[in-house]
Amino acid sequence: MKYKSCHLIEHGISINVDSVQACCLSREFNKGMLPILEKYENNKINWDEIFEIKRRHRKHQKTLDLKFCEGCYNLREEDWDDEDYISYINFDHWSQCNSNCIYCGVQRNKPKQKNNILPAIKELIKLGKFKNNGEITFQGGEPTILKEFESLLKLFIKAGSRVRIHSSGILFSRAIYDGLKKGAVTVVISPDSADKETYKKIKRTDKSNKVWDNIKHYRKILNSDNELNLKVKYIIIPGINDTFEEVSEFLNKIKQFDIKSIIVDIEYTYANRNINNISPHVYMLMDYIEKFAKENNIEHALYDSALYAQQQRKYEDIKEINSNNIEEIKKQNADKNIKYC
Repeated sequence: MKYKSCHLIEHGISINVDSVQACCLSREFNKGMLPILEKYENNKINWDEIFEIKRRHRKHQKTLDLKFCEGCYNLREEDWDDEDYISYINFDHWSQCNSNCIYCGVQRNKPKQKNNILPAIKELIKLGKFKNNGEITFQGGEPTILKEFESLLKLFIKAGSRVRIHSSGILFSRAIYDGLKKGAVTVVISPDSADKETYKKIKRTDKSNKVWDNIKHYRKILNSDNELNLKVKYIIIPGINDTFEEVSEFLNKIKQFDIKSIIVDIEYTYANRNINNISPHVYMLMDYIEKFAKENNIEHALYDSALYAQQQRKYEDIKEINSNNIEEIKKQNADKNIKYC
């Protein structure tokens, strides 16, 4: 049957510390993340209950009665199947990290890990209810310090899944290295700056050299077939790393390390509070990065907050922007009250 839904409502789960949701997306215009189980414990997830709730969600979607997801960019109309299986899993069930980013609320707002999720995932696979045609995502705190991380990663690689890992990059992971080499793993590392002092200000730890060394180490084992599996991310943080000089230094590092894929985002709190009033300067930085990527044959993508900001954009693209005319553009926009921190 053809109706408006998304792959996460249909066949996805996001596993939190003690709850299960359909995804990890929420915005001010909807009611937050779609809940499935309010609580699970003792390392066990009732998969029969999960699928029963998902059947109810599908029923609501067919009648356009699932208000949690209203306005989400993931929704699309197509012929969805009615089978009971899971093919998209987001692991978000721990908060421990080896960084303390100023923009991250995970460690402050989320309790420590309570459950070892590995037994429940093994049961899902044993039941024949896991399909490897989706994507597995690790975010939470820092995946490389999660005790069950390597076991889970090896399990999904063996199953032929596509695995996406969000990492601080501080700790070198042999499991990630091997997964990248096989082309089975995509890793997203977010240094947010190439400047040591700015990195320290953002991450509140002095590990900039270590992170860039690990990025370099991962890059060495990639070739033209899997070079896009290493993605380096820049989160624009107003007042911290939002100058052309900061961005240029980061992009020079990208070019120096021959990174072939970059991701751009905007700091969540700023974007959430200003979604209809994002500074033109932020859009200029986004245009600048996109133009650099195109000129250097680098894959370029926007993440959650930046993607929403683009959808709400009120300003025309500044296609002529480049490193040689930044000062000129600053002068041209002086009368628009655009601040360059």
